[in-house]
Amino acid sequence: MQILRAAHWRNALAKVGLPVPFWVVHDLGTLLIGAPDAIGARAGLTAIQVPPSVRQAHEAWIETLEELGNTEVAERSRAWRLGDDLVSVILLRVLGPIYERHLGPGRRPIGVPLPLDPEVYTNLGPRLNGLFSNADRNPDVQFLSHLARERLRLVTSFEQIDLDTLRLLGMMGAEASAASAFGMLDLLDVLGSPEANDVVNFSLDLLPSVLETRRATGVQTFSVDGYAGLERRGTIDSLMLSELAFDEDLFDQRFVENEVFYYAREKQREEERRLHYIVCDATASMRGQRSVFARGLALTLVKKLLLRGEDVYFRFFDSRLYEVQHARAKRRNEAGVDVPYVLSFKGEHGRNYAKVFALLANDLSRVAKREKKTPILYLLTHAECHVPIETIERLRDVAMLYGIFMLPSTGKLDLEYLPRLHTVQVVDEAALTQREARADRALAIIDDAAGEARTSMPPGRKSLVPSEAKQAKDDLAKAEAELDAYLRGGGA
Repeated sequence: MQILRAAHWRNALAKVGLPVPFWVVHDLGTLLIGAPDAIGARAGLTAIQVPPSVRQAHEAWIETLEELGNTEVAERSRAWRLGDDLVSVILLRVLGPIYERHLGPGRRPIGVPLPLDPEVYTNLGPRLNGLFSNADRNPDVQFLSHLARERLRLVTSFEQIDLDTLRLLGMMGAEASAASAFGMLDLLDVLGSPEANDVVNFSLDLLPSVLETRRATGVQTFSVDGYAGLERRGTIDSLMLSELAFDEDLFDQRFVENEVFYYAREKQREEERRLHYIVCDATASMRGQRSVFARGLALTLVKKLLLRGEDVYFRFFDSRLYEVQHARAKRRNEAGVDVPYVLSFKGEHGRNYAKVFALLANDLSRVAKREKKTPILYLLTHAECHVPIETIERLRDVAMLYGIFMLPSTGKLDLEYLPRLHTVQVVDEAALTQREARADRALAIIDDAAGEARTSMPPGRKSLVPSEAKQAKDDLAKAEAELDAYLRGGGA
């Protein structure tokens, strides 16, 4: 099965134009998923006569594998049990530049897909000698010699992989998969992007507390096969036995006129799943800390809602709405929001809030009609997101509006449609620039949003900026102290 997994990695690399030799993919990938105890010359190949230079290059390759197997990246990867898609992307990042230098300018070879039938790789060890001798191995020998010369580059590329990004992608599981070639390129971009690394670090501050979320479970006091009453409608297997005591003619008449009694089971109330629609601003005004906060918050909020069993939509917008990603937690084989896409997305189309939110209102109307639910719209944007009042009213007619606004370094939140939002969360500059304050503010918003998923939102509800909340708390304490002093003085 380990060889079969290596064949899957090799096919994934061939899809993006990197048909490296199979043995290289197998050896490096094995270091990421299993203990490097089996590093060494393969049985059956030691007796093959090769030139001394090739044997020296092979020995150098074995030493390189031993060195890579002891790196922190390999040790952490084995502990985190990375998926095959993520292993393929790591191999793409490490081997891509080295293989390109080996080929040089000219026509690229075509990677023939390897079979994924387990029977093909059964008892492969005894057949290696014949398989090696019956084919032209000059390309393998040349690449082996190239790896011996590029040993330092290979080790450096391996150790430059960001461990925090690997950890986050491993925690996300199927949501961080790369089933397509575009998914692999998104993952590759994430591994080499400083901006994505900032979002990763912020998400790692939030996820440990969110991953403790579990769906609420319930118990029932009645028997599974029990009945709760009598009804005029039902199935034959729940028919009251006393009905069979009537004459056949009388029973037929009662049956036709729906006068027959059936045992009725107690109706179980299924937990209502709320529908959450998250839109994230990707305009130039959201660059820097605001983008890091919005994307980290969005990823964590999506993860928490999915763990609670909710349905989630997510999409970016700038001057247009981008493709929507839909995740249903009740489907086992359906992944959540594409994490690499969220981390690496870049908006390049300016801004047009009136157009975007008009399209969003139309889409929400269709979703609400199709799902027969009232969605909760989460708006992650900044303090200059100006939307016409008429559009906000259309959105309010079909959805509950939850606004999360990131303030600039100097400025206040002064938007005319704020009173029409059901909930407003404001993130000031202190919460964006200080790590602990940023994590606390994000977790407070996530907890509040999860609370909205359990109960309906009262109209006109608002959330205060942290500084305003502190001032309100101080005012309340002062009023309580004055009241206590008044009562102690004998006031009625």
